[in-house]
Amino acid sequence: MPRPYRLGRRAAPKAEVRERIIAAALAIYAERGFAGASNLSIAKAADVAPATVRNHFPESGDLAQAVFAALLVELRIPTPEIFDGLATLRDRVERLARELATFYERSEPWWRAYEREPELISAWGGGVDQYYADIERLMKAALGDLSTDDRSLAVVASVIGPPTFFALRGRGFSSDEAVRISLELALPWLEHRRDELAGRS
Repeated sequence: MPRPYRLGRRAAPKAEVRERIIAAALAIYAERGFAGASNLSIAKAADVAPATVRNHFPESGDLAQAVFAALLVELRIPTPEIFDGLATLRDRVERLARELATFYERSEPWWRAYEREPELISAWGGGVDQYYADIERLMKAALGDLSTDDRSLAVVASVIGPPTFFALRGRGFSSDEAVRISLELALPWLEHRRDELAGRS
């Protein structure tokens, strides 16, 4: 009598091999950059044949996109739930600045890799667009009634975004000091803008 076919038993090892390949690629990207992540080096690190890597990720860029998705899970981007229970603009923007600073610190090595490697920018293009869209949604949630005001969003993105945070850190400020300075710059402007728009209505 033939043995019954169990898809689940075959699917589990395939999924596990795929995760091993992604983990190996992630480690190589971190250590050697995108240019150092050859199919052969990834296969060796994952302990699989190069053909296995190609079978799991047949199209150019598939593996890079999978690595980026895994990286976002690892880095834990803050979600709008961080604002639960916060009623005021000031409280929400302060929470945003602190949560993003913690996130920026977790992701600093990847931010640096992304800045210095044009190939990585190209490979992660679509995923990076989604990342920025997620961060913008978070900023809009912090802004509340100002979420539809393009100027307010531009100020938050510029003053609380990673370029300003890392520029301040690069000038010798601690993470806490960088957050405090960003808030001292952004909050008065946002509160004035809120009052200005309320006066027009």
